[in-house]
Amino acid sequence: MAKYIRLRTGAVGRALLTLALLALSGLVLSSSPVFAGQPTRVTLARLAPSSLLWLHAIATDQGMYTKRGLEVVDVQVQSSAALVQAVASGSADAGIALGDNVMQAIDQGAPVVITGAILHKPVLRLIGNVDSIPELRGKRVTAGAVEGGTTDLMYYMFQKAGLDWRQTQIVALTNSSDRVVALQRGELHGALLIPPFDTIALRSGSRLLDVYNDYWVQTPLIVNTNWAARNRDAAKKLTQALAEAAAWIYNPNNRQKAIEILAAYTNVSYDIAEEGYRFMVEEIQAISPDLTVPAEGLESIVRIREAVHLESLLRNRQATQSGQGFNLYKYYDPSYLQD
Repeated sequence: MAKYIRLRTGAVGRALLTLALLALSGLVLSSSPVFAGQPTRVTLARLAPSSLLWLHAIATDQGMYTKRGLEVVDVQVQSSAALVQAVASGSADAGIALGDNVMQAIDQGAPVVITGAILHKPVLRLIGNVDSIPELRGKRVTAGAVEGGTTDLMYYMFQKAGLDWRQTQIVALTNSSDRVVALQRGELHGALLIPPFDTIALRSGSRLLDVYNDYWVQTPLIVNTNWAARNRDAAKKLTQALAEAAAWIYNPNNRQKAIEILAAYTNVSYDIAEEGYRFMVEEIQAISPDLTVPAEGLESIVRIREAVHLESLLRNRQATQSGQGFNLYKYYDPSYLQD
């Protein structure tokens, strides 16, 4: 059972949480009776509905939360940075954020930790109204915000194609549907888009310019560590419910239902959602099949940031983890996936 609220000014009421145990074994979870007690609630901060939240939509639709005694209350926020702040402040118990924002918050001492990777590869495709990346020189482009990990990834794509990102006009356009409209109107010439918005843009005449399909944790699941210390069982079961959803989506028998869930969740047609399934699940396997976090998935966020901003980092004498031995477990606690 999942309910929805929108985060507004002021703290969100603290969630209560009681759960039932379900065994997790590798990618296959054993059957469990439906939780018969009084379900309790956990607040989950999230962005607007999109394929980034596909596993959450599946866990809701398929009862993976309820059979563990969870009533997940969605807390929608407007940006990933605000989402991480909501979890860090205790306004939400957990959240699905962008990896770079999470790493930055942890580096600054925020009481949050990653318990699993929703997307261990990015589902961002560079779409444009030109035929090649170098033709974006002098043109208006966006990755949503004007800075941050997603923008760095776009810059990295430019760099690999021989285009200096400083020779483009970077604009902020955080809403994916607005980016599609701007591309259609010719007000924008290049944008990073996620399913299903990338397919909508391509069907409107835009072109696919590049895809980055190496490990790069786009959306980790995070919890407030103070809340998790008091609600260890609850935090584990939340994580394991989403791990079950990850295993479920890779089962070919669930293909049609998974597409139907995404179509309903994002309010698009079945055929557009199907393109998202082909890309995310069948082509690049962007979803972590068991929610584990690969070290290179977080380290690549640091590496790409350094590749794009090396000059300014050196100029400001900022320390980085490159070449110093990346510590995965500073950011990630795998014990939430274990019984």
